[in-house]
Amino acid sequence: MEDTGGKNFLTIRFDKNHLTSIGQKLYTQSLDLVRELVANAYDADATVVKISTVDNRLIVEDDGSGMTRIGLEQYFTIGSTFKKDNPQTNKFKRIRIGEFGIGKFAVLALCDRFELYTKSSAYSATVVFNQIDFGRSEKWQVPIIEHVKDSSDLTTATRVTLYDLKKTLSEFDLERYLINIFPLHDKNFSIYLNEKKLQPYYIPGERFNINELCEFGKIKGEVILASMLLNKEQIGIGIRVKGVLIKRDTFELENSHKVSTGRLSGEVYADFLPITTDRSNFIIDSKEYKLFTIVMHKRLRKVVRQLEKSAASYQDKKAERVLSDVLGLIRQALRRNQEIFITSDLPLFTKQKNKILPEELKNGVISTNLKSKNKNQKNIDNNSDKGLKQALCQAVKLLKPKMRRRVKTLLRDDRRIVKSVKIGGSEFLVSFAHLGIEEKESFVEGGIIFINRDHGLFKKLENKTDLIYYHLTRLVSQELIKFTVPKNLELAFDWQGKLIKDAFLEYKTVK
Repeated sequence: MEDTGGKNFLTIRFDKNHLTSIGQKLYTQSLDLVRELVANAYDADATVVKISTVDNRLIVEDDGSGMTRIGLEQYFTIGSTFKKDNPQTNKFKRIRIGEFGIGKFAVLALCDRFELYTKSSAYSATVVFNQIDFGRSEKWQVPIIEHVKDSSDLTTATRVTLYDLKKTLSEFDLERYLINIFPLHDKNFSIYLNEKKLQPYYIPGERFNINELCEFGKIKGEVILASMLLNKEQIGIGIRVKGVLIKRDTFELENSHKVSTGRLSGEVYADFLPITTDRSNFIIDSKEYKLFTIVMHKRLRKVVRQLEKSAASYQDKKAERVLSDVLGLIRQALRRNQEIFITSDLPLFTKQKNKILPEELKNGVISTNLKSKNKNQKNIDNNSDKGLKQALCQAVKLLKPKMRRRVKTLLRDDRRIVKSVKIGGSEFLVSFAHLGIEEKESFVEGGIIFINRDHGLFKKLENKTDLIYYHLTRLVSQELIKFTVPKNLELAFDWQGKLIKDAFLEYKTVK
């Protein structure tokens, strides 16, 4: 081939302005840029990192190994492979976080000038990087001041100072971010923010250990089913690579299993996962990540079962509480409208002669053991009694007693909740049961009012507080009225309306 004097070659150039765009394009938030500085300290075997925000400056200093002249040259090399070639630290044998060699320039998205001071066991220097001066110069050089280090000074350290910040960093947001991102459980690594030591969160709850060895490496950690609802930043299983949190993931449990993930948390370590340059996600079409998700879905089956069981238990408790409240409201409404039942021989409201035992209900003995009221009972009432009653009622309202004090649970199991409601010497029973979607929403059998929890309408309303209160009030009052005027529909609806109205007057007062 004929030599054309180099005309067959092109020179590859790199525009200095791209040093700024590295931070602006690769990192989604300013906090990510601070993460890169702390990650460098971690990779230098630092045990303490101190971050200060003062006078529009950000200072990050650590007690790591520091840098020599060769180390500084490597530090300012764009795309350096040093950490990839040396993935483990010397002192603590940490797996180094950095691997792309561009994070140190990302801070230029926050400021135009930063200063780096470092001292290793036998070397000390300060480098000043001014983006404006660097951009004007044709040379790819920055000024360095080398210091004479006292041979008796064995301390090592690095300090990076960012001047004239372009954006304000919220101390509150920075604290939460650093606590979530870095491995603060490591006894040899601490972070201080404005002299305050950051502490890792402890989430109380049930824990499920994960320790799996797959083709690409180890997956280790724990999944937590928290005992209470979590903050947004704590929801999901944190996935850490080389100690740093990359993201939190629920692994689509809310879609595949229809369970709430508001209490799902925990952390797993999988150092073999390939990550994006900005460390915010994984290379999702990689073989490593695909295998990781398969392993995690397999291990999460046990957690899902517990979540489903917990959700069912929560719904049971919530349903029982609502039922008790509704029965308390109806009891108050019945006391206001005793004339509705005074002319009827209503089996549900006769005086109890023998106490009903839970064993009788369990064995299928459905009997109220009730006898008819004495219709000739004298009603002793006078003006003084009325005045005393009114005063007592007013005192009771001021004390705001619980509505459920006369509502008692007789039986509770996986299929039903049976409660008794006492009014004076009388009572009636309500069974709140899973009866199947084909069964009626309510009926009376053997002297007990049955409410079907599986009915479609109940399922639609159970998470709507006011509507479910009204729905249950309607059903119970409906079955009570059937015993009074089964042939007079107009009167029955009128009386039911009075009960519901008075019950909801009480509901608004208590609410």
